[in-house]
Amino acid sequence: MSQSVQLLVDALLVIGFGVQHSGLATLRVKRAVKAKTGIEPLAWRSVESLANVVYILAAAALWQSTDTVVWELSGAAMVIMYALAVASWLWYWQLHLFEYDCGLAFGSTTLVSEAAKAGRPKITNWKVGSRRWIRFPVHTAFFGMFFLLPTMTADLLVLAVVANVYNVIGSILYDKRLIATAGEPYLRYLHVTGLIFPPVYRAPKGAGDLPMPAPAHWRRPSMHLPGLVVGLGLGVLYHLLIGPTAVTPMDMLKAGGAGLLGAVVTGLLLGAVLKPRAADWAQQQTDLSTTVALNAATGVVTWATIGWVQTGQAPSFAAFLPLWFIVQYLGHVFAFLAGRRKWTAALAGEGSAEAAAPAAAPEKPRIGVTARTNTAGGVS
Repeated sequence: MSQSVQLLVDALLVIGFGVQHSGLATLRVKRAVKAKTGIEPLAWRSVESLANVVYILAAAALWQSTDTVVWELSGAAMVIMYALAVASWLWYWQLHLFEYDCGLAFGSTTLVSEAAKAGRPKITNWKVGSRRWIRFPVHTAFFGMFFLLPTMTADLLVLAVVANVYNVIGSILYDKRLIATAGEPYLRYLHVTGLIFPPVYRAPKGAGDLPMPAPAHWRRPSMHLPGLVVGLGLGVLYHLLIGPTAVTPMDMLKAGGAGLLGAVVTGLLLGAVLKPRAADWAQQQTDLSTTVALNAATGVVTWATIGWVQTGQAPSFAAFLPLWFIVQYLGHVFAFLAGRRKWTAALAGEGSAEAAAPAAAPEKPRIGVTARTNTAGGVS
């Protein structure tokens, strides 16, 4: 197979991801799914994310690597580029852990809520960190994650270019969906923020003056330490099961299996060890999903660090996102199942309180109430 054909195959694989990703996320598909199956749009996010994982693993197995080097840095330039690339990936996980509620973003809280008969969870956009200026900061991180490579081969450049073209297009489409679903509150948020890059001159204060709730998942950082500790062990488990790198189709299968095993083991462990630290069911699940997400991110970073030390290169990032999502999503589910009785104890009190309380007026949508991103491999 000639190199031009190889690069065409790679480009089509990336385009295919965008087509399936945006197709599953359209409002038309979500309405059709709800009408036929009763699955709510928020719960459908988990199906979207699972489809992303399967597609990424399949695309990685079919990927056509090339030997043509577009650029190769050395010395201080190489060190700086490596540092920027690592910073971009770490920012990607920082955004999920600190600026989003992962359980809501990926749909695991919706699944857990349905299993517990807790009602539909509510989504709130926090005015925190970069989201004060950027509506989709995870999409901003994608540019550094894919372009800032010290050694750029032709196939990786195709990935970076095509993926980020879709990144911009997908962000615009997502923005339009949020305008349609959230209306005027989201428009006010939109006018003072940038799509992917901050509005430095247009609105330097960003959403600073908009009334938005404060984050609720890091009010007690110490409660999430078990996720950090267990995540270190998860990274060692990945190294034992997958090895220091993941490149071949068999490696991708190993990564998928290791993610499933890691989700079960760490989810059950964290679910048994952790205790509810709030009386409110929604807050409990925010706390639980955040601890599990910290475990998932720490596991991937630990595995990548071990591989880098051994081989001088980080494992293929095609395995990063599936490992991250599988453990975050299924780990939350298994953590809930491990201690279902203690996690559902709050629901009895909430149910009786709601029954005794008078009917409240419909809540007005808050600023950016649905302005969040599902980033298990791409743009929602």
